[in-house]
Amino acid sequence: MKRKNSVTIFFILLNLVLFEIVGCSKGSDSSAPASADASAHAKAPVSKLKCIQEGIASWYGKHMKGRPTASGEKYDPKALTAASRKFPFGTELNVINLDNDRNVTVTVNDRGPYSGNRIIDMSVGAAQKLDMEKSGLAPVCVLNAERQVTQAEPEK
Repeated sequence: MKRKNSVTIFFILLNLVLFEIVGCSKGSDSSAPASADASAHAKAPVSKLKCIQEGIASWYGKHMKGRPTASGEKYDPKALTAASRKFPFGTELNVINLDNDRNVTVTVNDRGPYSGNRIIDMSVGAAQKLDMEKSGLAPVCVLNAERQVTQAEPEK
């Protein structure tokens, strides 16, 4: 059991280091005004965006309706919310589907995803806005819609 925990911790730390390396190479746009229009980001060529996180998004379903999220809110599949391991509850994020340039602003109210190498779990409503409900997964660029988060909330 001890060995399994050590291996798990090693891979978690390895992933965190890799995310930091990738994140540092992408940079962050701290010069963007706090009230920057999210739609302006979506119209910019994706190669010019300075994502604060980039990777695979998934969505979690209707079967969770009414159940409490990690923040204590009840899950509403129609609400534009998301689960993230990196950002504090209440953070507004602009998420852009890199396959089709659709974007949505979501509020972090849950923790996850915990499967695969995904970076964010979207509510059903947010997945529909990104046109990823049928595929289940999509490559995304995450921008902070409010302000740049300088330190992630520790994982629990």
